[in-house]
Amino acid sequence: MIKGRLLTDEKLAKYTSWRVGGPAQRLYIPEDKQDLIDFVRQLPSGEPVLWMGLGSNLLVRDGGIRGTVINTKGRLKDMRLTDDGLVYVEAGVPCAHVARFCAEQGLVGAEFLAGIPGTMGGALKMNAGAFGGETWAIVHAVEMLDASGAVTMRMPTAFTINYRSVQGADGAWFLSAQLQLQAGDATASQQKIKGLLEQRAKTQPINQPSCGSVFKNPPGDFAARLIEQTGLKGYAIGGACVSPKHANFIVNTGHATAAEIETLINYVQRQVEEKQGVVLQTEVCMVGERVGFYADKSPQHFGRVAVLMGGTAAERAVSLRSGAAVYQALKNCGVDAVAVDVTGSAIDALIGIKADRVFNIIHGRGGEDGVLQGVLEAMRMPYTGSGVMASALTMDKLRTKLCWRGYGLVTPEWQVLKDVEDVDGCIAKLGFPVIVKPAQEGSSIGMSKAHNRDELLQALQVAAEFNCDVYAERWVTGKEYTVGILAGEALPVIRLETPRTFYDYEAKYNATTTQYHCPCGLPQDQERALGELAVLAAEVVGVTGWARVDVFIDDDGQSQLIEINTVPGMTDHSLVPMAAKQAGMTFDALVWRILETSLVTCLA
Repeated sequence: MIKGRLLTDEKLAKYTSWRVGGPAQRLYIPEDKQDLIDFVRQLPSGEPVLWMGLGSNLLVRDGGIRGTVINTKGRLKDMRLTDDGLVYVEAGVPCAHVARFCAEQGLVGAEFLAGIPGTMGGALKMNAGAFGGETWAIVHAVEMLDASGAVTMRMPTAFTINYRSVQGADGAWFLSAQLQLQAGDATASQQKIKGLLEQRAKTQPINQPSCGSVFKNPPGDFAARLIEQTGLKGYAIGGACVSPKHANFIVNTGHATAAEIETLINYVQRQVEEKQGVVLQTEVCMVGERVGFYADKSPQHFGRVAVLMGGTAAERAVSLRSGAAVYQALKNCGVDAVAVDVTGSAIDALIGIKADRVFNIIHGRGGEDGVLQGVLEAMRMPYTGSGVMASALTMDKLRTKLCWRGYGLVTPEWQVLKDVEDVDGCIAKLGFPVIVKPAQEGSSIGMSKAHNRDELLQALQVAAEFNCDVYAERWVTGKEYTVGILAGEALPVIRLETPRTFYDYEAKYNATTTQYHCPCGLPQDQERALGELAVLAAEVVGVTGWARVDVFIDDDGQSQLIEINTVPGMTDHSLVPMAAKQAGMTFDALVWRILETSLVTCLA
């Protein structure tokens, strides 16, 4: 008959020193050591069990723990001096209490335990240390409990003891320890503890939630020095921050999630390796299940990701802004990303980077027209977005319109303008106003509205400067919408309003007067139908991964497809991130989801 408390779906944040963590399927708080033994004996065979003391040096992920968590905080607290001069300490006693007890008994050598923010059980498990001392240096014997409920006594020689690691305890847990110390000056020992605690208060962020030291010190160096040298003191991801006081501490500034802390840990590791050439190993134990966009894959799953940006087309400046935002988001997610400004050959740009896949954010020609996609496929390099044929097709607005028209989808009437001789025929066919467009440019570059023949001639001249096909399109009077598509599904629709003549480059990237309505204001069934139309329009031209479809609903209520972008903008003014936010997706999560599309790139 168990006597302790058994809780279900208990949130673990209040039990961890980081104050984060999802729920435990079951949490047991034993009455005492014998009750704990009785509880373990009645557990089903193979039941996953996690032991917690003060919850330091432990990161419980936001998805929580399946199985049973045993919490010994405030339990297993017996501590006494034995007849043979050893100190008997149960696993739930805080290390700081052990240090003070030993000093009061006139025993020296355990003072360092005052600097360990955990219990004796945790200290035994990882050979915890502080101020030059290590736990197992003072251990005479340990009492252990295995999964069947059997209790055994074991000597230190039964284990392989290393810096911050203990091997040989698999399948069993520490119930207690017998510590062997030397007699000494009690007053001097107490003064030493006082001095160590004062030093800890001066150098460590003890007033903020943390797990203690996150990383092991590499041989001959200090993790904190390397992190500080890398310039990461104070660096934050969400509510997780590298402590400005001690760089080997990551603190919860108030509202951190476990995912943000883990992402920051991964980011610090990569930055130190990249800039200092040292691979930091973690002290902290990370357990539990991820949630959200981290749930299925870890950042390491993607390998090294080259973020290709820039290019040489007219949209270079926008691409650099998009690329910088994407690169930072991937870093925030813990992905090993490298920013690559492509100013010439993509092959040359990728030489020496040793990338495993590409996040393509080059807008316009050279990045969105199938050329880069063909190069990457020849290199057998997975990449984000659509393939060669779909990219080449959709980069050409005229051929996209032909495909849509052939499938029976509605798009505004148009007329190709090869030279001045086509102008009168265009006027006869379309009338005024019209909008003139370069067929192979994006971001509304080179586009002009014409109300008369002179303006049409001028618009033709402007568009022709971009060395591609030019066409005039009948002006649609109505409301303008855009639909982001991610992995074959429509994001919330956005309605656009601008006081400018149309939604041009200035309105897209610089103006503060552009209004974005999301929700778009359409009835639910009409918004759903518009999303389905956009998804169909993308499927007709073979688009995969992600894209953005621009649509007008004219004054008669007819939806008219305008164009599709297969590498949409990702700046602070961009529309796909805006729609994703309305769907409850952060910018980082959106970038992560787009990166996942590279996992299905066909390179056969």
